[in-house]
Amino acid sequence: MASPGRWASVARGGVGLVAGGLVGLVAVDLDLPALVSFHGDRSAFVPLTAAIFALLWLSPLRWVAGAAVAVAGALWLAVAFTPLTAWVADGLVRRDERQAGDAIFVFGSSIQMDGDPAPDAVSRLLRGIELVAEGRATRLVVSEIPPPAGRQTPLARAWLERFAGRGEVFTVGPIRNTREEALAVADLCRREGWTTVLAVTSPTHARRAAAALEREGLRVVAIPSIETRFDLEQLDRPGDRREAFGTLVHERVGLLVYRWRGWIR
Repeated sequence: MASPGRWASVARGGVGLVAGGLVGLVAVDLDLPALVSFHGDRSAFVPLTAAIFALLWLSPLRWVAGAAVAVAGALWLAVAFTPLTAWVADGLVRRDERQAGDAIFVFGSSIQMDGDPAPDAVSRLLRGIELVAEGRATRLVVSEIPPPAGRQTPLARAWLERFAGRGEVFTVGPIRNTREEALAVADLCRREGWTTVLAVTSPTHARRAAAALEREGLRVVAIPSIETRFDLEQLDRPGDRREAFGTLVHERVGLLVYRWRGWIR
C-alpha cells in the first residue's frame, strides 16, 4: 500500500499537471508563441507546459508555478474583457494614399504544400493584384518562404492573369523574416532601377514592413490588405481581442527589436 506521503506527491503532481495545462491553453488561445516568432503548430505547448508544471509543483519552486498560473489567468481576463488589446493596436496600422509606383511588393505569408494559400496570403495577394488592375504598377513582386511552405509565385501568376489580365511577377527569396524581405527587395529594385514600391501586407504589419523597406533607401507607399481574422477597427468582442492579441504584441516587440538593431529608423 502506498504511503500517505506518496499519495500527497501524486496529488501535487496532478495539480501541477492541470495548472500547467491551463497555462498552455491560455498561451495557445492568446497566440503567445508569436512573441518569439514561432508560427508552427501550437498543439505541443499544452502537454509541454503541463509536464513542466507537474515537476515544478513537486519542487520548492511550486510558488513560481502558482504565480505563473495567476498571471496567465489575469492576462486572459484582461485581454478578453478590457481595452488592453485595442491599446496595443493603437498606431500600428500605416495606410498611405494610393498612388503609382515602380512595383508592388506583397510580403510573404503561409502557403500550404499543395499550393493553397492561408487567409493572410489570400488577402495580401488579392490586394496586390487589385493594385495592378488599378494601374498602379505592372510589376508584382512576391517572396517565397523556405520549405515546408509551398510556393507563392505560381499562384500569383495564375491570379494575376485571371483577375488583372496583365502584369509581370518577380520573385525574391527564400526569406525567413521581414528584414530579409526588405534586403532582397531593395537589391531587386537596385538591379532594375526602381525607386518607389507599393508595400502590401497585413494591417498590423504595415508600419514595420514599410519602415524596413525605407531603411534600405526605397520610397514606400504602404497599402494594407484586409484583416480577415478579427475586426481590427473595433476590437469590441472578447473573441476578436483574444485572436488579435498575439499578433499585435508580436508587432510591438518587432518594432522595438528592429529599432534596437538599426533595421528601421
